[in-house]
Amino acid sequence: MLNISKTANFSPHTGKQTEFLKTTADWVFYGGARGGGKSFTLAWKAALTPRIWHYEYEGKTLRNSYVSTYRSEGKDVKTIVDKISIDYPDYVALLIRRTFPQLERNLKPECDKLYKLYDAIWQERNKCYLFPSGAKVYLVHLKDSKAKDNYIGGNYNFVGVDEANQFPESWILEIATSVRTDNKELKPQVCLTSNPGNVGHTWLKHRFVEKCPPIADGEKIYNEEYDIWYQPQKTGKPYVDNEGITRQFIPATVFDNPTLIKNDKKYVKQLKNLNPMLRAMWLEGRWDVFAGMFFDQWNIVHHVLSQGNFKYGKHFTEKTHTLYRAYDYGTKAPFVCLFAAVDRDENIIIFDEIVETGMSASQQVRHVNKYTKKKFGLKPRDFTNEISDPAYWAKTSEKKGTLYSPQLFYADAGIYLTKGNNDRKAGAKVMYEALRVDESGLPRLRFTDNCNYCIDTIPNLPSAENDPEDVDSSAEDHAYDSARYLCMELLPGVFDAEKEVKGWREKILTGEPNTATAGSWMSA
Repeated sequence: MLNISKTANFSPHTGKQTEFLKTTADWVFYGGARGGGKSFTLAWKAALTPRIWHYEYEGKTLRNSYVSTYRSEGKDVKTIVDKISIDYPDYVALLIRRTFPQLERNLKPECDKLYKLYDAIWQERNKCYLFPSGAKVYLVHLKDSKAKDNYIGGNYNFVGVDEANQFPESWILEIATSVRTDNKELKPQVCLTSNPGNVGHTWLKHRFVEKCPPIADGEKIYNEEYDIWYQPQKTGKPYVDNEGITRQFIPATVFDNPTLIKNDKKYVKQLKNLNPMLRAMWLEGRWDVFAGMFFDQWNIVHHVLSQGNFKYGKHFTEKTHTLYRAYDYGTKAPFVCLFAAVDRDENIIIFDEIVETGMSASQQVRHVNKYTKKKFGLKPRDFTNEISDPAYWAKTSEKKGTLYSPQLFYADAGIYLTKGNNDRKAGAKVMYEALRVDESGLPRLRFTDNCNYCIDTIPNLPSAENDPEDVDSSAEDHAYDSARYLCMELLPGVFDAEKEVKGWREKILTGEPNTATAGSWMSA
C-alpha cells in the first residue's frame, strides 16, 4: 500500500503534478516548459498509482455514497489507499527514454529516490526494479527501430515515455499496442512527458495539445523576483475519440514545481535569458512556436496562398501551367501524393495533397485516379510527369505468380512513375533554396492553404542531429520527401547533385556565394 510516511520527503506538489498522478485517461501527456518535475512524477505514477482505496471518518470506514456529503459539511474524511500498482505480483511497467545514458542521468535517479523506499532491488542485468511483491518496473531505451522491436508484443500494464518529443509518432503507437491487462484492478495506461521541440513536436501538438487545449486560469501573474509575467493555465477537458479512448493534456511550467523555484533560482533566470523562441518554448511552455526548424525561413505569409486565389479551372488549367504529381511511398507510414502546377518561370505551387495510411499500392493508385477525376476532372495523361520515391521500385508483392513492385501496379492503372533523385542532402539544399524569398517577396515553392499536411509538417522539420545540412529522417518527413523529389526534378540548376559541398546552409544564411550552384535560377 502507499505509505505516506515513506514518501513524505518526495511528495508531489499540489496542482499539475498531483493532477497528472490522479488522471485515469487512457493516454496522458504531461508537457510544456522545462523544470515542471515531469521525470519525477512519471517515476511516481509508474509504481505508486493507487488501485484500491476506501474512506474513513473518525477511524471508521465510510460508504462511498456519504463522502461528498460529509466533506461538504466540513468533516475530515480521509482517503486510505489499500493497494498501489507495485502491490500486484503480475504488475509490469515500462519507462522509456531515447538512449540508456539519458535514463541513467535523468530518470533513474528519480526512480531510485522513490523505489528504494519500497524495498525495490535494481537488477542491472535486466535493467529492472524488482519489488517484494514481484512487480517490475523496467527502464529501457529505444535508440533505434531495432531496440523498439524488442518491446512490441509484450504485456505491460503501464508505459511511460520521458521526453516523448524525441520519438516519431509511429514508434509510440506501436509500443502502445503492448499495453494491456487481464486484471480489472490494473487499468492500462500510456503516459508521456515532453518539452516543446524536436522530432515529436508536431504530432504531440496535434494529438494532445490541440485536442485538449488548456484554458487560461485568470489574469497573467507578475513574478517580481524573476521579473516575469506568466499565464497560469487550467487543464482542458479530456478528448474522447470514436473508439472511446480518452486522451488528456496537462500543461506544465517551471512555476508548477515550487521545489525548483526555491532551490535553484538560477535555473529560472537561465530560461528567462534564452532567445525569444526558446524562452517561449522552455519557460512559457508554448506549443505554437518551434526552434530548431530546418526550414527556418518559413513564413505563412510568403509560403501559403489561399486556395480561393489559385483554383483549378478558374485561375489555372493544364493549358496555362504544367501539371505534375509527386509521391512518397508508405503503407503503415503515410503515403503522400502532391499535386503541383508550374508556370513558365518555373515557379511551383502545390495545390492539393493526398495523405493516406494502410493502403496497398493497388489501392493507392485506384484512390489517386478516382480522387483526381472526381475533384479536377483530370486523367493521368494530363500530368507531364509523375515523380516518385525510389521505394516504388522495390519488388515486394506478387501478381499472378510474378514479383511486382508498386510502380508496376501504378503502371497497370495508367500512371507511369519517374524515379526521383533520392540524394537527401542535395534535396535539402534544393528545397531550402526553393523556399527562400527573393526580391519580389515570393519564393519559388508555395502551397495553397488546403494542403494541411504539408503546412503542418514541412515547417516543423528539424535538422538531422549530427548533420545540419540534412533533415532529420526520423521526423514526419513524408510530405517533404514528395516535395523534395519534385524540386530535384524541376529545379536542377539550384544544386549540382554530383558535388557535395559542406557549409552551403551557412553560406545561404550569410549571403556568401555558393560554388556548388550551377546556373542557379536566382542569378539567371
